[in-house]
Amino acid sequence: MPRIYRHAAFVALLLLVTASSVALDPRPAGEAVQGDPAAKGKYAKYIYYDVKPFNIPAAELAKIKEEQQKEQSMVDAKHLLNLDTTRSEGAPYLDFVWLFKGSAKGYAEKEHTHDFDEFLGFVGSGGQSDPRSLGGEIECWIGGEKYMITNSCLIYVPKGVRHCPVRFTRIDKPVLFFTGGMATSYSRTPTEFKRDKEQERNFAKYVSYDVNPEKVSPETLKKWDELGKKNSSTVEGMRFLDLDGVEGAPYIDFVRLWKGSEKGPNHPEHAHDWGEAFGFIGMNPEADPGDLGGEIEFWLNGEKHLITKSSLIWVPPSLKHCPIQFNRIDRPFLLFTLGMTRKYSLQK
Repeated sequence: MPRIYRHAAFVALLLLVTASSVALDPRPAGEAVQGDPAAKGKYAKYIYYDVKPFNIPAAELAKIKEEQQKEQSMVDAKHLLNLDTTRSEGAPYLDFVWLFKGSAKGYAEKEHTHDFDEFLGFVGSGGQSDPRSLGGEIECWIGGEKYMITNSCLIYVPKGVRHCPVRFTRIDKPVLFFTGGMATSYSRTPTEFKRDKEQERNFAKYVSYDVNPEKVSPETLKKWDELGKKNSSTVEGMRFLDLDGVEGAPYIDFVRLWKGSEKGPNHPEHAHDWGEAFGFIGMNPEADPGDLGGEIEFWLNGEKHLITKSSLIWVPPSLKHCPIQFNRIDRPFLLFTLGMTRKYSLQK
């Protein structure tokens, strides 16, 4: 079967969910995209505040736009951040897109499979009073089974499992839609979409709406509490989503942070024998999706970086990183971590 590569597939998805808000950059493929011009230092190259543009041939772009009209999608969207090995060697494929208000009659994707493990995520922008509500409804197919998503979740898709289409049935409040994979670049194989298993729930075990409560021991929680008191921390937040309870899934964590500050680091310097990605994403997308809503101190191999914008950070294997310090949290934001591993471990 034919394999479809990343640039066409993902731009097609973006065009099918957006009414007008996504701009495609005409620069040649591979041309450098600059991040924060204020970022300095040897390791600033691992911090990304933008999207690498897609280079789409005119004929292919016209075909995608024709499909957009056919699907009658009216959901505004903004492509926020992306990462893969073309941006930094060895980095995993990651994409983050904000979906704003609207609804779609048609599907924004077609069914397909991958030769790598993938994960999908839908995160609502509700505040502290309603942290898990999606703020809408999304139809997502996994293994030919239909799932209606109304709460924030992570979905693990093992290699070879057919998945999609996706329909953004109703978006009432902004939803962060993201995809990523245990691969450095994207490719897929189209499959034939059938509804014969629509009501089955064999793949429900791959959908996570919470965190594994046993992942963090009581002893660790006690140490965190003691460190918080030492640092005069007023930070408020919650561990939000992970895939720790899903067999075979990668290490991935989401934390919601609402407000506060601290006067010392909350995580010591360390390294892994596998690569890790960090994401810091502001949760006020309608006003300014690039604004983090605070300031984070993040260290890469002894070099300090101040993060004030939504960003992705790639940490290659064996590169020392952290500490992290939340200098201030003015508005809610998400902290995301992903490891190119099945289980978290420190380098010996």
